[in-house]
Amino acid sequence: MAKRGITRENIIDAAAKVFLTYGYEQTSVRMILEEADVVTGSFYHFFPSKEALFEAVIERFLDGYTQRISAILNDENMEMEEIMEKILNELKETARMYYDVLQGDRLHWTVQTALHDRTLAALVQPMAQALARLQAEGTVRSHLHVDDMTLAGILINGTEAILHSTGEHDPGRYSTEKTRNDLMEFWKRIISF
Repeated sequence: MAKRGITRENIIDAAAKVFLTYGYEQTSVRMILEEADVVTGSFYHFFPSKEALFEAVIERFLDGYTQRISAILNDENMEMEEIMEKILNELKETARMYYDVLQGDRLHWTVQTALHDRTLAALVQPMAQALARLQAEGTVRSHLHVDDMTLAGILINGTEAILHSTGEHDPGRYSTEKTRNDLMEFWKRIISF
């Protein structure tokens, strides 16, 4: 029997569990209904489709991460090198949680892909805002003749490429001296700080 007082968050919790186990394609609305112990009407009261629910699940995963990265990028008391160090520490902690807690390397590929793509996209705006502020202050100068959004995209995607170039699933790679040096060299080819 379906529980009374079901909330949107209960359905998201249940959907996250099912999507993480079976992936988007193999998950049916019926599976989510059973996990959440709700009737069809309750589901459609909150979500018009499975796709909309999947978006809500992905948003939940991204919210905490992007809030922490944004706080680092928006800290007006830090220079660019310190911002980069703190971002690397956050990436390391997030990777540890992704692999150790969520067992990210065992998530269905649809979930991995959605998280990866949405994570990169979510970081562009806060990075662009930080770059605009730092350039206006004169503490950062771009070596490229592109707008702040494009510059942010280049830095974020280049950083991602360096961090994942080995294909290893070891969060420890984020804190190696080689990784730090590779990232520092890359960033300094794109911006002066």
